[in-house]
Amino acid sequence: MFAPRALAQVPAPVPQAPAARPPGPIIADITKIDPEVFEAVAARLPDGRAPRIDGRLDDAEWQLAPVQGRFIQREPAFGWESTERTEFRILYDDKTLYFGIWAFDSDPKGIIASEMKRDAGLRKGDQIKISLDTFHDHRNAFYFSTNPLGALKDANSVEEGRTINYDWNAVWQNKTTIDDRGWYVEIAIPLSQLRFNGGPGDTVWGLNVCRIIMRKNEETYWVPFPREWQAMGFARVSGAGVLKGLRDVRPRRRVEFVPFVSPRVVQDYDAGTPMRTTNDVGFDFKFGLSQSFNADLTYKTDFAQVEADQEVVNLSRFSLYFPEKRQFFTEGAGTFDYSQNSGATAGPGLLTLFYSRRIGLQDGREVPVLAGARITGRAGHTTIGAMNVQTDAAPGMPRANYSVLRVKRDVFAKSSIGGIVLNRSGGGRPGNQSVGLDGVFTIGARLDVIMAGAKTFTPGMRGKDWAGAARIRWTHDVFAAGLTYLDVGERFNAEMGFIPQTDIRTVGAEAAWTPRPDWPGVRQLRFNVNGSYVENHAGRRESQSTGYDAILTAQNSSNVRVGVETQYDFLPFNWSTAGGLIPSAGYTWRTWKASYVSNQAQRVYGSISADTGGYYNGDKQTVRAELSVVPKDTLLLENVYTRNRIVLPETGPFVTNVLSTRVSYSFSPGLFVKTFVQVNDATRTASLNVLFWYIYRPGSDFYIVYNQGFETAVPGPRDLRTRGRSLAIKATYWLSR
Repeated sequence: MFAPRALAQVPAPVPQAPAARPPGPIIADITKIDPEVFEAVAARLPDGRAPRIDGRLDDAEWQLAPVQGRFIQREPAFGWESTERTEFRILYDDKTLYFGIWAFDSDPKGIIASEMKRDAGLRKGDQIKISLDTFHDHRNAFYFSTNPLGALKDANSVEEGRTINYDWNAVWQNKTTIDDRGWYVEIAIPLSQLRFNGGPGDTVWGLNVCRIIMRKNEETYWVPFPREWQAMGFARVSGAGVLKGLRDVRPRRRVEFVPFVSPRVVQDYDAGTPMRTTNDVGFDFKFGLSQSFNADLTYKTDFAQVEADQEVVNLSRFSLYFPEKRQFFTEGAGTFDYSQNSGATAGPGLLTLFYSRRIGLQDGREVPVLAGARITGRAGHTTIGAMNVQTDAAPGMPRANYSVLRVKRDVFAKSSIGGIVLNRSGGGRPGNQSVGLDGVFTIGARLDVIMAGAKTFTPGMRGKDWAGAARIRWTHDVFAAGLTYLDVGERFNAEMGFIPQTDIRTVGAEAAWTPRPDWPGVRQLRFNVNGSYVENHAGRRESQSTGYDAILTAQNSSNVRVGVETQYDFLPFNWSTAGGLIPSAGYTWRTWKASYVSNQAQRVYGSISADTGGYYNGDKQTVRAELSVVPKDTLLLENVYTRNRIVLPETGPFVTNVLSTRVSYSFSPGLFVKTFVQVNDATRTASLNVLFWYIYRPGSDFYIVYNQGFETAVPGPRDLRTRGRSLAIKATYWLSR
């Protein structure tokens, strides 16, 4: 195991002997527990006094706050008290909310941490997470997390965690220390970074706190929630406790100005252009229009520090979905979410009417964003978001303008209805508009229903331009089931969305049995069955699939999976693929699948999967392997390799190999360096990305980014030919009041 170095010998204030563990679970039936019986109380600091944020928790101010604690397991022993004691205290003043957390540990040498980069996953070690429902609407929350090395991770979740935006970044302080009793966390969150209703008198927020003990694969919570919510249930703040004691706190209007400079040198050898030097200057400006509404302005938005997409060989006849990584767009993802288009999953949603990668990206190349504006906020039970982005001219692409208006209204206890309007104009094409209505309904703790309908408007394309979708899911810790229906018209043309196929009717079903047998070392089994049927509006079967798989998850979080899938696909045209020509016809084939994922708590961990079976009128084998190594402290080596082998009747074997390697090292929570290399022999390309990131003061960043693209396997004495290279420096400076 890899424990971080002790930063100080910290005397834990008022240590208490751990309570004797009861002979059985504290909570046997979570459905009979009212989460709001869990109450924490914050203490107001006297004027002029505040704890020093150094992670030591030895300031006298902490003695002013009452102790909260008694964490309860979700995994592995649901309902039992945590095997290690955790306590927290909360303080506040007119400007800041403070958390002090004592994570006692009977085996401090077993504490695990290996990540310090801002917004790192933190899934590989011990962790503390805090969720704040500042409107106490049981729907939306701010999330703050850290590990024993003091990493900073934050997010904003909406609609019970249906969309979690990990690219939302607040400016806050966090320090940690370790000693022979455990590890300690001290956090200061400026109230200006949070939205909430406040004023004279008492204010009540929702609250939950989580601790992960990685060596035991133990998840513990101050307020437990049903197992079927899984780990993402932490964002379902309808199951959170309450934070009281906040009195006379007033929201502070957020006013931030972040100017940046970004000189860049670019050489494009493919285009044969001379070396270009640019000296871009821009800014981001955030200000509070009211207690509940914020406005964001950006000018010449620069995305130099954003990493390239993972290379993938597309073996289907439809376009691939890639997640959004650019901060200006990810920051508003929760408000502009439509029928769960974005969320915890990496793929598209039910009916993706708004896909922000349609803005500022064209055929994988960046189109400069000239300016953008966004307004988001809540008026009572209504959430409103409006965004307008203007892209600059680029080779072969005139200026274009993109607008989005999103409105959602809370209904019932945990449901919402809403609408969205989108408009694209310019770009050398006729204008395009889309409108949609959706509803997301949560009934009880286990049933979710989503419904959506949309229409598009494009010159010369009238009629059959509607789309509709519905999905119902029921989840339980032992059983789960779902049904999906999607209908997309032949002329439905959502140019700001992600709709890979039109003129279809799709019906899908899934079911799972997830028992927890009393087997040594086994946490849970899962048996899945799923199927889908797709036809066009003339009644012709387009595709069909049926899949079965079984998963065994061990107590150490490793898992083994085996399955089989039968597929049918009708090709309406002769399809010329990289492996050869596939004639127009209907094809049926079967694929066998197996995979293994190891325990991420180890210094060496990874996964391997293999698929083998048919592929239209031929055969296909796919192997994917991931290997990560933590050789020392925060040095991380991540390798991903994918190999496809396709054999068609009229051609020989066609083989593709894609390899990516990422080497990263964190010197501190504010200093990070990374090298990312990708090789794709299907496109005969390779790329190199080097990033140096220094957070030299809270909210202010300095980047150095180097990119180089290569063409591989060209004739001649050299195996690599440089296609282009660039060097960018970007510096931002955060100003706030």
